[in-house]
Amino acid sequence: MTQTLTYTPTLMEKLLGRMYKWWYFTIYVFRLNFVYLINEMLTSLNKTFFLLSSLIIFTFIQKENTEVISYLIIGNLFFATTDANNAWFLGNYIKDGKLARILILPQNIFKYLFFNGLSNTFYMAITYLVSLIPLSILFSSSLNFSNNIIYLVLFWPIPVIIRLFLEILTGLTAFWTTEFYGAAFLNTNFLNFFSGSLFPLLFILDKFPILGYTPYSLILHHPMQIYLGKYDTNQTILVFLGGIIWCVILYFLAKLVFKLGLKRNESVGL
Repeated sequence: MTQTLTYTPTLMEKLLGRMYKWWYFTIYVFRLNFVYLINEMLTSLNKTFFLLSSLIIFTFIQKENTEVISYLIIGNLFFATTDANNAWFLGNYIKDGKLARILILPQNIFKYLFFNGLSNTFYMAITYLVSLIPLSILFSSSLNFSNNIIYLVLFWPIPVIIRLFLEILTGLTAFWTTEFYGAAFLNTNFLNFFSGSLFPLLFILDKFPILGYTPYSLILHHPMQIYLGKYDTNQTILVFLGGIIWCVILYFLAKLVFKLGLKRNESVGL
């Protein structure tokens, strides 16, 4: 008498259904990233060093301005949780001619990159928070804790998606360049400068108001203005709406650049 083995789905499989494969994929990428944990933690120390330099400067200039310190520390804690870190992944795949490995998979490439980036977001948050939390403790007496933190939680998916598509666009430059590292470092500098990560963007918005309308400003500056109570209800709604609009724009821009990149590679026989 033969015994038939039956497979019993886990609770997570039952709850997620067809989406379970993406849950499994996200967990897999998250665990895989831990191979590079020490390197990423050392990289995060560079960011912490620049942030500490800014905090010291503003502490001397503004004499314990709690809003500026809260903007920089809490803002960077929020900033650290939005890093999809997809530029290097996608750029290396294109540069090394391995993009076909993703294209032959039975799902949309942007969905694949979304869940890959989502997994990276959790991993990058851990590596950066390890160095940022001690800094938060050091300046804890000057931090302004607000009940508006709920807005940061609700707003979080928007900067994650914005950074995801900015990373994808950066990686896609590998279609036209021999190396994409220049574009990757440029995007990193843009993120740090134009988001308000290194200094409050408010200090230069009077002279350059257009900076308040870039997608970068929605990653840190505007969320922190909401957190600090600088925006009323209407302004908060506009920030959410502006973030959604930028997500849509960047999505279609990424799709366009991706199609152009594929056509260029096909035209030269790659």
